[in-house]
Amino acid sequence: MNTQPLVSILCATYNQKNFIAQTIEGFLMQKVNFPIEIIIHDDASTDGTTEIIAQYAQKYPNLIKAILQKENQYSKIKDIWSKFIYPSAKGKYFAECEGDDYWTDPNKLQRQVDFLESHPDYILSTENANVLFTETNIIKPFSTEPEHDVSLDDLLIRRRFPTASVVYRNTYIKELSQQETSSFDTMMWAFLAQKGKVHFNPIISSVYRRGSGVTESNKIKWAYTNERYNKEITEFFKPNKSVIKERNKALYQDFRNGIKAAKKQGKRNDYLKLSAKAFCLSPLSYIADIFKRRWKKYITGEEKRIQRANFWVKFQPTKKLAPSHRETPIVVSLTSYPARFSTLHLCLKSIFNQTLQADKIVLYLDKTVSLQDVPKKILDMRDKGLEIRTICENIKPHNKYFYAMQEFSNAIIITVDDDALYSKDCIESLYRNFKKYPNCISARRVHKTTHLLDGTIAPYKLWDLEYKKIATPSSDLMATGVGGVLYPPHIFNTNSDYFKIENIQNHCLNADDVWLMFIENREGIKVCWAPNKHPSPYPIISDKINDFALSNDNVENNRNDYFIEKCQSFFKINI
Repeated sequence: MNTQPLVSILCATYNQKNFIAQTIEGFLMQKVNFPIEIIIHDDASTDGTTEIIAQYAQKYPNLIKAILQKENQYSKIKDIWSKFIYPSAKGKYFAECEGDDYWTDPNKLQRQVDFLESHPDYILSTENANVLFTETNIIKPFSTEPEHDVSLDDLLIRRRFPTASVVYRNTYIKELSQQETSSFDTMMWAFLAQKGKVHFNPIISSVYRRGSGVTESNKIKWAYTNERYNKEITEFFKPNKSVIKERNKALYQDFRNGIKAAKKQGKRNDYLKLSAKAFCLSPLSYIADIFKRRWKKYITGEEKRIQRANFWVKFQPTKKLAPSHRETPIVVSLTSYPARFSTLHLCLKSIFNQTLQADKIVLYLDKTVSLQDVPKKILDMRDKGLEIRTICENIKPHNKYFYAMQEFSNAIIITVDDDALYSKDCIESLYRNFKKYPNCISARRVHKTTHLLDGTIAPYKLWDLEYKKIATPSSDLMATGVGGVLYPPHIFNTNSDYFKIENIQNHCLNADDVWLMFIENREGIKVCWAPNKHPSPYPIISDKINDFALSNDNVENNRNDYFIEKCQSFFKINI
């Protein structure tokens, strides 16, 4: 008790009975070679949080100091940090964690203090965190940024890290407390950034909860709070116009979220008040939102673009494949079946008419299909360079890669689906990405896997679909065939068990994307998104195609989750 702590762990709680024990256990598991103290302020909780804190304080009297309010101080518009928490802390460094978050790395404090001790020009050390969504138990990284120094403008524009991730010098806390402003987290970090450098480490060492039951779950209240924060930041820091513009965009979105919540909850006064605030902040955005909600198809023009694409492709002449003399040839491979034959020529035409043409376009059909069953419009495309193979076993969508990778082992294989119209730059964008990342799979449309709290993969519908935030190779991405996927030569071992037809039929017959994703994870092959404006090609308008689309069953009826479970058993890995 007589030892001066080097670090004060600071925690503020209110009605967090379900979380506070895990928060405190995160403090207690820290492995450090210096003395610490734990200060927990409870703002008169009514759900049993106070009792849990008191039990821990009684068990660890030399470590935990509990400040248990009898009356709620926040309701009295008192800043509990400057009035109660900071004055009680004695450490050279402060580490914060609110009562609904928790630490996961026992070396977190030691690592951050070591950094600050050896870098006196830095005032704050922060690390990455996982975001836990309480409704679904899905976890995602808070940030995807690499290690770097965070500037003042960075901090003012948007939140770069959660509160539970920081350790900072207490040198200027008294000065901040004397300012006529609130000491909320963004204000705090920005104030400190004026006094020294801020370091971000991408190591994940804590969990930040979002959703029901946590601090930011009340979107109506959060909209009003952020409006106040925004005003205080503008008055205190006087940021430049670009920062103010970005902050106003974020505040407008907070207003919009509050409006939706108020409408859903039937809170008319809040609905009208927040609507007025949103309109005053950005009249054009507000009006545009009204139009988007009421005439979304008219504003976006998506339906018209689909109709236009389907109309023009019918009248376009089909280009003949020209010799390219490329050292590594490009083979576009696809498969189809009789139910799709009536519109298949439209898809093929979009592949022939590319800005960068393939060396070969090969259509793989089931061996039960006779060329007599193939429409003349498709057969005539053989004069343009189309090659047709009727050799396939019953492995359905797998046909489009399975046979091409064995027949053209030294070629680049690009797979496409037979029910879509592909933009003219499809092959070009994939090939450009291949030149940049020749040992990775390139895809115009990718999904990012997400995981639940226990580390297991989340249901397919909860993944980050059509993910565009990672433009470098990653093991967390799944290439989706409908967008167009490029496979470098010899990327897979076609002699492995993964290329045995009976294994495909028994485990993942109708989900080739899932099967290939597991092969890639097993072999350490990464997927890279090929940046483009339209990841999903235009669908061919046809009732027959919609009736037979595998995606209707795989996605809408959750069959992908069934196939993922089967693949986990076969490959003996958890992705």
